Amino acid sequence: MVVRERDDACPGVVDASPADDGLIARVRLPGGRLTPDRLSELARLTRRFGTGSVDLTARANIQLRGLAEADLPALADAVAAAGLMPSRSHDRVRNILASPLAGRDPNALLDADAVLTAVDHALCAAPDLTALSGRFLIGIDDGGLPIASARHDLDLVALTEHTFALHVAGHDTTWRFAPTDAPAAIVHAARAFLTARGHSGAWHIRELPDGAARFAATLAAAPAPFASSEPVTGAAHDHAAVTPNAARPRRRADGRPPIGVLAQSDGRFAIGALVPLGRLTQHHLAALVGLRAELRITSSRGVVVRDVTDPAAAMAALEAAGLPCDPASPWRGVTACSGLGACRRALADVRTEAGRHALGRASRRADHPTPDQPAVDGPPALDDAPDTHWVGCARACGKPAGATLLVAREDGTYETVPPDRAPTPSPAPSIRPPAPGASRPSTPA
Repeated sequence: MVVRERDDACPGVVDASPADDGLIARVRLPGGRLTPDRLSELARLTRRFGTGSVDLTARANIQLRGLAEADLPALADAVAAAGLMPSRSHDRVRNILASPLAGRDPNALLDADAVLTAVDHALCAAPDLTALSGRFLIGIDDGGLPIASARHDLDLVALTEHTFALHVAGHDTTWRFAPTDAPAAIVHAARAFLTARGHSGAWHIRELPDGAARFAATLAAAPAPFASSEPVTGAAHDHAAVTPNAARPRRRADGRPPIGVLAQSDGRFAIGALVPLGRLTQHHLAALVGLRAELRITSSRGVVVRDVTDPAAAMAALEAAGLPCDPASPWRGVTACSGLGACRRALADVRTEAGRHALGRASRRADHPTPDQPAVDGPPALDDAPDTHWVGCARACGKPAGATLLVAREDGTYETVPPDRAPTPSPAPSIRPPAPGASRPSTPA
């Protein structure tokens, strides 16, 4: 069974993608990590080569837009010099998620940052893993802020401070191992996926012809591909002796993105801020650079500023820059694809529509603070949807999990699609040819 007949079109830095507003380059940020110096350099590069703004993606990466073909070699050199592209050959496969509070979360069982770095190095050291899709996603769940998801291909899930479990597309493989063995486990499982997909063209484990559950069972039946160098409590390497769904002793109740002032385990603070429609403008970037603090991009297209000693001042600076820090902000849960003017497939300016929706929510809350307030200027019951994602065509690029879709149609209306349904297929809009020299079609964020 052939699932895909082509490689995915996710851009990288070396391999950019065309759009209506120029080429797109995506910079992979494992764990969404940006030091102050690297953030400052990225802000400088997007002013030099792109539009001055950057888009945040659902894999906690960033995109530079409006690039010229002639500038791509210089951009790639600059990104590599900044330490943001350690391997040009593995540029697109470094998709690793971790908690934006990794290493600082009082509820975490272990430090995911060290594991993340080791996994990233292991991926880049494996030449055969360049065959992975640019969408293949690895999560590292430290037991604090929830990260593991059935939407991920591989998840390292902390059970104790000494023990990880490996999940594949939400299925427990029953592998148990020490943090030092995590890179070997990830590389082995990724190679097993490449073998299992055969000629199907699958991008994800959930797309395998035999299914994700069968793949997990195959891994469970195989001997562990490592020998732990650290003590692992109990019978962690004895698959039969471990309860597959062993509960973690501590876990946050709220899995939604962290917003506002957050206490760190070291006595300092982190500030979670919303980024309206996932785009950091020049003004936003200047404010973040001015804080001179470590930044984490989140998979919900927000930011977390870490290691803050004066949270009130930091939050005031973020709010003044237009980055809301209030969990009740009407921008929370409102996202959109790139839309008309940026994507050749888009039927509407969905970013403007999504912005109108967010501002309308704020107005309606002010005018009708009761829960039975009437909806205004929107599809029926749209105000009841906690998360909405506005898209310019039925491909629904960049849809977050659990979001209600608003899909632009040919007649100028929007189809409202609940989270558990797919959009109604519609005739593909006319797609203009890519810019001369461009090698990839448009791609979702």
